[in-house]
Amino acid sequence: MCNLGLVLTARGDHADAEAALRRAIAIDPGMAAAHGTLGNALLGVGDLRGAIAAYRKALQIEPRFVEAMVNLANALLLSGRPDVAATPCRQALEVAGGLTEAHILMGNIHASLGEEALATASFHRACELAPDNADAWCSLAASLESERRWDDALACFDRAWALQPDSGPAISGGLLLRKSLFRWDDLDSWSARFADGVKKGLEGLTPFIYLAEPSSAREQLECARLWSSHIENRTAPLRTRLNLSHRRQEKERITVAYFSYDFRRHPTAYTKVGLFENHDRARFNILGYCNGPDDGSDIRHRVINSFDGFQDVAGWPPGEVAKRIHADGVDILVDLKGHTREAPTEVFALRPAPVQVNYKGYPGTIGGGFTDYIVVDEFVIPPEQRDSCSEEVIYLPETYWVDDSRRASPAAPPTREELGLPPDGTVFCGFNNSYKIRPEVFDDWTAILREVPGSVLWIQNSNPGSSLADNLKAQAVERGLAPGRLVFAPRLPLRQYLALLTVADLFLDTRPYNGHTTASDALWAGLPVLTLPGETFASRVAGSLLHTLGLTDLIARSRDEYRAVAVRLGRDAAERRSLRERLEIAKGSTPLYDTARLTRHMERAYEKMFRTFLSGRPPRGFRVPPLEEPFP
Repeated sequence: MCNLGLVLTARGDHADAEAALRRAIAIDPGMAAAHGTLGNALLGVGDLRGAIAAYRKALQIEPRFVEAMVNLANALLLSGRPDVAATPCRQALEVAGGLTEAHILMGNIHASLGEEALATASFHRACELAPDNADAWCSLAASLESERRWDDALACFDRAWALQPDSGPAISGGLLLRKSLFRWDDLDSWSARFADGVKKGLEGLTPFIYLAEPSSAREQLECARLWSSHIENRTAPLRTRLNLSHRRQEKERITVAYFSYDFRRHPTAYTKVGLFENHDRARFNILGYCNGPDDGSDIRHRVINSFDGFQDVAGWPPGEVAKRIHADGVDILVDLKGHTREAPTEVFALRPAPVQVNYKGYPGTIGGGFTDYIVVDEFVIPPEQRDSCSEEVIYLPETYWVDDSRRASPAAPPTREELGLPPDGTVFCGFNNSYKIRPEVFDDWTAILREVPGSVLWIQNSNPGSSLADNLKAQAVERGLAPGRLVFAPRLPLRQYLALLTVADLFLDTRPYNGHTTASDALWAGLPVLTLPGETFASRVAGSLLHTLGLTDLIARSRDEYRAVAVRLGRDAAERRSLRERLEIAKGSTPLYDTARLTRHMERAYEKMFRTFLSGRPPRGFRVPPLEEPFP
């Protein structure tokens, strides 16, 4: 029976394996291997408590059972108890110090505890013990990346890829860091590897990274489907076990819950807190769930206070989070993370709420059957592109963008001289993240600088300890531009960062991944933004902002027009002043920064979503009319 259970567990037949193993244990309760394998079977169906109990029983019978120690540590880590998991993992290493798997697990435990240097040391030891283990090198690379050691991380991702060319994590990490560091010498081959991997169905290709690649909306959908399908398959046994059902009943107030990792000093918190605060409490009960860290910031406290109920679920296993959301009676669960880092996608795959929505945290489709709607406007996803989304598309009037009308104003700006900028020359600002600045974008920027004498390009150096700045200077020289025409700005707190934007003359947007919050920040600070939209959602957000403001002359239709407009504005200070005046008027007269109005539109959408659920009809896309028009 024990051997049968082992075979069934290896095959993934966890329910049958559990039955066989329980029969074996009934015959011989002292068989440590049977208890250990039972733990594996229970883990396979998402029963963490049962798995932990089984591993502990195995160790009670056989205290030096190394496999059970490692599996117990892993189950404890998955249950959100990394501090407790450290003990059996260390015990395993005391018995079998050369066990690569235990060193990798110890690294994951340290990472969960926020002990980045110790995590890196554990992963490094795993690579020493198993230099041909691609997973160990990927783990080390990810840890180094979290320590901001980007150049070292890239070398490790490259080592992992050399060992395993079909490793999705290695391809994803290698591509992202090449772009982040402006390492463009072999970028095209890495972009091709990612695109080919999507076509081949490789696991571990991060959809977020594909947003900044020259890919179509349909290709991004396929990448998202691939990622989400693996999550759905992995969580299917637990979803079956939980069996979270949803009653269709009228309510006086609809319970809407917002879920994010980033209720802290982060654009998600700064831009969305006004939405949470402006909801009509007579019609809606507003909850918040956060699986990220509490940084103790003012914005964290403001976000928490904006909810009628808030639950910190950091470290909770997905099943426990889903059960809590379900028990709280959430009617509509809003995903503010999508496929970005630390996204709670496994929770959404468990279907804790009857209606689940993708909104603004991720500029693309989720690609999974567990998300019903995506909320956008007609600029970011034109009607002809609706089939590039797995969700039903909800169109808000005017704009889908939400920002806080009470947000901080810029601090008093430093002088240009203090910032290392020319006192009179045109300052072109390119403050988007470095991974968004592709070679063809930099080609256009250097061409613009050559046509505007005395101008400079102002870029944020997001990682001063890396080769980022030196690499971009070398790229400028290759394009015939003196490296002194590039000026690098440090990362600063929000109000000081906004003050920098007031000093620049024109914000040059990137493609195919625009500035989103960064573009909104620039416009809020009074800095005009020049953009070139593409086909995909991520490439059209800045254009949506400008369209709402009525500044459509800053939405270029081609690369030639983008360069020509930038050069014209770079040479004409009077036209730039006129643009700033138009922008200031538009900010006060258009809906872009009218948080209360956007909230009313969202509430109309939520009410229709919930009515559709109550009716028993499947989700269907629709348009929300402006407040002045009736909405049956």
